[in-house]
Amino acid sequence: MDVVGEALLSTALDLLFDKLGSSDLIKFARQEDVHTELKKWEKELQSIWQELNDAEEKQITKAAVKSWLFDLRVLAYDVEDILDEFAYELMRRKLMGAEADEAGTSKVRKFIPSCCTSFNPTHVVRNVKMGPKIREITSRLQNISARKAGLGLEKVAGAPGTSAWQRPPPTTPIAYEPGVYGRDEDKKAVLDLLRKVEPNENNVGVISIVGMGGLGKTTLARLLYNDDMAKNFDLKAWVCVSDVFDVENITKAILNSVVSSDAGGSFQQVQKKLTEALTGKKFLLILDDVWNQDYGSWDSLRAPLIGGAKGSKIIVTTRNKNVALMMGAEENVYELKTLSEDACWSVFKKHAFEHRNIDDHPNLVSIGRKFVSKCGGLPLAAMTLGGLLRSKRREDEWEKILNSKIWGWSGMEPGILPALRLSYHYLPSHLKRCFAYCAVFPKDYEFDSKNLVLLWMAEGLIQQPKGDRQTMEDLGDDNFCELLSRSFFQPSSNHESRFVMHDLIHDLAQDVAGEICFCLEDELESNRQSVIPKETRHSSFVRRDGDVLKKFEVFQEVKHLRTFVALPIHGTFTQFHVTSWVYDHLVPKFRHLRVLSLSHYVIFELPDSIGGLKHLRYLDLSFSRIRSLPDSMSNLYNLQTLILQHCWNLLRLPPNIGSLINIRHLNVDDCSLQEMPQQIGKLKNLQTLSDFIVGESGFLGIKELKHLSQLRGKIRISQLENVMDIQDARDANLRTKLNLEELIMIWSEEFDDLRNEDVEMEVLLSLQSHTSLKKLTIEDYGGRQFPNWICDPSYSKLVELSLVGCIRCTSLPSVGQLPFLKKLVIQRMDGVRSVGLEFEGQVSLYAKPFQCLESLCFEDMKEWEEWSWSTESFSRLLNLKIIDCPRLSKKLPTHLTSLAKLEINNSLETMVPLPAHLPSLKELNVYYCPEMTPSYSFEAFVPLSGGSRSAIDITSRIYFRINGTSGLFRLEQKFLQSLPGLQPLEDDNSSVLECLWENGLGLGNLAGLRVVDCNQLVSLGEEEVQGLPYNIQYLEIRKCDNLEKLPHGLYGYASLTELIIQDCAKLVSFPDQGFPLMLRRLTIANCQSLSSLPDKMMVSSHRNSSNNSNVCLLEYLNIEKCPSLICFPKGQLPTTLKILRISCCENLRSLPEDIDVCALEHILIEGCPSLIGFSNGKLPSTVKRFLIRGFEKLESLPEGIMYHHSNNTTNCGLQLLDIWQCSSLTSFPRGTFVSTLKSIWIRDCAQLQPISQEMFHPNNNALEDLSISGYPNLKTIPDCLCNLKFLAIGNCENLGMIPDRLYNLKDLQIGRCENLKLQPDQLQALTSLTSLKITNCENIKTPLSEWGLAKLISLKTLSISDYHHHHHHPLLLPTTLAELFISSFKNLESLAFLSLQRLISLKRLHISGCSKLQSFLPRDGLSDTLSELLITDCPLLIQRCSKENGEDWPKIARIPYVKIDDRLILQQ
Repeated sequence: MDVVGEALLSTALDLLFDKLGSSDLIKFARQEDVHTELKKWEKELQSIWQELNDAEEKQITKAAVKSWLFDLRVLAYDVEDILDEFAYELMRRKLMGAEADEAGTSKVRKFIPSCCTSFNPTHVVRNVKMGPKIREITSRLQNISARKAGLGLEKVAGAPGTSAWQRPPPTTPIAYEPGVYGRDEDKKAVLDLLRKVEPNENNVGVISIVGMGGLGKTTLARLLYNDDMAKNFDLKAWVCVSDVFDVENITKAILNSVVSSDAGGSFQQVQKKLTEALTGKKFLLILDDVWNQDYGSWDSLRAPLIGGAKGSKIIVTTRNKNVALMMGAEENVYELKTLSEDACWSVFKKHAFEHRNIDDHPNLVSIGRKFVSKCGGLPLAAMTLGGLLRSKRREDEWEKILNSKIWGWSGMEPGILPALRLSYHYLPSHLKRCFAYCAVFPKDYEFDSKNLVLLWMAEGLIQQPKGDRQTMEDLGDDNFCELLSRSFFQPSSNHESRFVMHDLIHDLAQDVAGEICFCLEDELESNRQSVIPKETRHSSFVRRDGDVLKKFEVFQEVKHLRTFVALPIHGTFTQFHVTSWVYDHLVPKFRHLRVLSLSHYVIFELPDSIGGLKHLRYLDLSFSRIRSLPDSMSNLYNLQTLILQHCWNLLRLPPNIGSLINIRHLNVDDCSLQEMPQQIGKLKNLQTLSDFIVGESGFLGIKELKHLSQLRGKIRISQLENVMDIQDARDANLRTKLNLEELIMIWSEEFDDLRNEDVEMEVLLSLQSHTSLKKLTIEDYGGRQFPNWICDPSYSKLVELSLVGCIRCTSLPSVGQLPFLKKLVIQRMDGVRSVGLEFEGQVSLYAKPFQCLESLCFEDMKEWEEWSWSTESFSRLLNLKIIDCPRLSKKLPTHLTSLAKLEINNSLETMVPLPAHLPSLKELNVYYCPEMTPSYSFEAFVPLSGGSRSAIDITSRIYFRINGTSGLFRLEQKFLQSLPGLQPLEDDNSSVLECLWENGLGLGNLAGLRVVDCNQLVSLGEEEVQGLPYNIQYLEIRKCDNLEKLPHGLYGYASLTELIIQDCAKLVSFPDQGFPLMLRRLTIANCQSLSSLPDKMMVSSHRNSSNNSNVCLLEYLNIEKCPSLICFPKGQLPTTLKILRISCCENLRSLPEDIDVCALEHILIEGCPSLIGFSNGKLPSTVKRFLIRGFEKLESLPEGIMYHHSNNTTNCGLQLLDIWQCSSLTSFPRGTFVSTLKSIWIRDCAQLQPISQEMFHPNNNALEDLSISGYPNLKTIPDCLCNLKFLAIGNCENLGMIPDRLYNLKDLQIGRCENLKLQPDQLQALTSLTSLKITNCENIKTPLSEWGLAKLISLKTLSISDYHHHHHHPLLLPTTLAELFISSFKNLESLAFLSLQRLISLKRLHISGCSKLQSFLPRDGLSDTLSELLITDCPLLIQRCSKENGEDWPKIARIPYVKIDDRLILQQ
């Protein structure tokens, strides 16, 4: 048992004293047997309380004191449970009595139990079985008191723990940014490593930052990640790895960081997606906090990464140098040293003296220097000690901590744990409990501060002092801010609104929490069985898809659990499956539960027994599929927080919700509720009510909001058309709800004759909110005008206003006089024809209209024609959008000097010119404005959209796009020069744009140009020599059907590094001068008429030619779907070229000369049926990946893929060879495959000679993957390939056998090999096999029972399909099997022969296409590890497995995911 919670007990006992002293409880326990026992408790606890301070010190060195404190802590929990039982019963009595009085009739009273209408404490004690529990507590308390006498503890006057703590003013967590000192040289050194590209280095370099915990490795990595130099990388990703090196999860995390879509699918699919996303891209990846020393896991993780562009880097932070050496070269290991004493002092000083002048405290400075000397140069220690001392004002307080015995305690991390423990030890007692509770979360967990506060509240860790006007939520937020300021939390690197704990801080939390907190991580994956200490009170578990009963068995023996939480609490929209046993049987047994979270699980209903969790204070079912809540939930009188967010199937709340008298937070955002329950107005403590639905006449009305005076945050009130009585709106009393920050009011979208304009005007007038409002949305309001309160300047906090769909309003309110409005959205206001000066309103002499407005959007304004404005308005406007305003025909405001982004979309009559003076404009988008035409010299219209990726660093990624402007002929230079902030430009779908501008002069800032869907564009400029801005770096032209030529001076654009030409059907050729010298990436795609490439893009075959110095330095060349391209120009490709991709060029007859002289690393050529071969039959020595597909005329392969002593070529480092659909290919070159080859894939090569033993070097240890399909000449696979890990064979009708010595094989797939003779001894020898798939192998006559699969002790996945032999004998499968797929067994009637009950690791069972299958379940059911059962096209099983009535349903009901013919059974 670790060190216990120490001073946690002082606050815990204070809480018990408050409860024992409650007048209600005293009255309730007046009978002698109860009252006397409780007085004994109070007396004993008071005596113990006085000695706690001494015990906290002595427990560090005395194990007996430590054990005594732990037992006392457990007892305190049990005492609180009993007192809460009494409190619940008291609450129930009062509530039932109040209901009876309200009913006022004997008819109602007779249905109320007698225990609720008469007071009999003895009956209560007996009824709730409390008597034995009370006596047991008394006995344990007496024992603890007796043990105390022998511990030599001394009584200390006053409260134990720390000196009085004065709460500082509340801080803002998001803005808190700790300083970094003393790491400038370290940063510079690692930046140098980032810049270094060694000649012999792979494309992806690994840099390791090594150092002990608390040294600042993550901080240094964060500095590098956010440094300007990191902008040179195309992609960046940050993944916190921690001590569990889960390759699949880490790979998914990387993929999620570099692509916008969710990283779903199998591990192989995720790896493939990541490979595609990173190939050719220069990326920076941070792997933070790595502990893994298994080279195989690292090798698997980096497999998709090696295709990155040259210069890609991985930065690893680790405490273990061996980890660093395993992952990368020793010269790239940077060992982080401790801080100098001066730097350490700077860290300490920042935190200790943050709110005071250091010069006023010279004595504290002297003592502080001594603290710094104890920090050992560790910034975490200096930071936490500084945070501890910040609130200490006196020298003696500092001296006491400096001389504490804790410095002599030897902990887990020498030199740092004592400093952290001191920081914890001197925390105020209420903060200690909050901090220790965080041990229930795993390492690297990202905390949401608001949700954490709700959990603290539910656990009773936040107590509101008498007379304190602050809410518990505010107090909890103060607690979090204080822990943050003392560095117990740090801002997350991944999410700016979340927070994390440093590993060592988390170790400390676990240390002080001891056995009280427990987190179950994925133990089943490692076949470990966790043991939860019986004294555990707070538990969590990491949610996985398919959580089975076995995972939760460890919780069955825990009797007093208070917390049961699925993690992470906040997640994505992903949903997971869990066995119904958890919520039907396990959870109802936790009778002391305070916190329950089953969020993100596919749960359709909860049992009535959930209402028996009388202590429950926090319930989170968000993102579940719950349809309704059981009525028994009205018994949860203690419930404070109910989160039902995104429960899309939820139609109603419990009708007796008024019984939840303590509920404070009810989140039903994005549910499908039809109405609110009748008693919602009784919930007077509600602070969060995300949605209120106004019922129709005669049902629940808006007046129910009247007494909900504590509402805060955001509320959405919908179906306001149902308010018929204006007095109901007045009674809602929104004006008195001063803590509301966001108000959304919504009427119906249907504007029928039943809608009364006058009534709705009065309703909106009566719904005036308090002036503290920050955001307001009014949607589908049916009045003719808005009330004046909406534009009242007294709303000084209002920053966002949206008026949407109010189609009967003919004018806009004077919102220009709202003094601090920043964002304004006007949408679907069909009745508005003119926006005039009344929109700006009347402002004072000291204010201007819209003086703070930054974003303005007009959208879907069908009748809007005219806009008038004053020259003083919109002085700070940054973003203006005009979308779907087809009749707007007047000019835009002309004085928008701050405007940075302008978007005009589908506004047909919007007139040019644009304002002549837009000095700050950086982004301009114009979409689908076919009527827009120029009117005078500088009416150029432009716009911009999303970004295109560039290989280079565009300093400011700003874009400029024209889209669909059919009347625009060119962009005038005078206008373009008026936009000095403009950088990249895009032009989309401008159907008659013939040329972009007269010339490109004067646009020196334009770094990128993207032109898309401009069908009439013929050229980029009238003066072809200078048709583009001279500093352009990125040029993309797509879907310009009539573009015939590029500027003749293209060669002269010295800054252009990436050029993309795509879908330009009439482009025939490129300028003769070739491409710019600095061009690195060139993509040409789907240019149907392109018949040639410029001669000068090639290097002359004469090495000394003067022209070679003028050839561009291409690194990436991609040519696809250019059917008119027949050949490359004479000469060689640039020697700098690394990636060559040619695809779907059906008439291309030859490849470039001397391809072997390039530095090519990746060659992909596919869909070029006219290609015959390679010019000289050689490959570059640098090539790593060689893929050719669809070479119908190819007869021979380049010699470079093989090694032969007569080749006179340098042996290349080929790693991947992929040959598909080469029907004329007959042979391989002479020699043996190179020793570096790792993967060979051959598909549909009908004439190709078989691979043979002679083609492989005897010591070929590199080849791991071999995939062969459609290879009729193959009769045998060479025996020498004993290092294969993956072997896939398909459609090889002449293959007779596989090798015998595949000892390292992990994945074997065989399909449609009708002559294959697979012998049992061959299978049984594959002891490393983890996956086996056999499909349609007619010649395998050996019965399944004789395959000997049980001997494959590593097998996890087995798939057998189209096996037609009879099965009479038992088939023993290995107990390691996790996935079993049975498909198309036409004669199969039963699965009894499989002995499925033996498969104790089985997770997935899929059965399909077995039309005669009648039985599949063993008598004792399936393994309790099974998480997924899918049955398809097995008609005889449907009825047997149907929910409730099916014969087999009881045996499969606990499986988390059961699907039959694509129907989820739990949904029935």
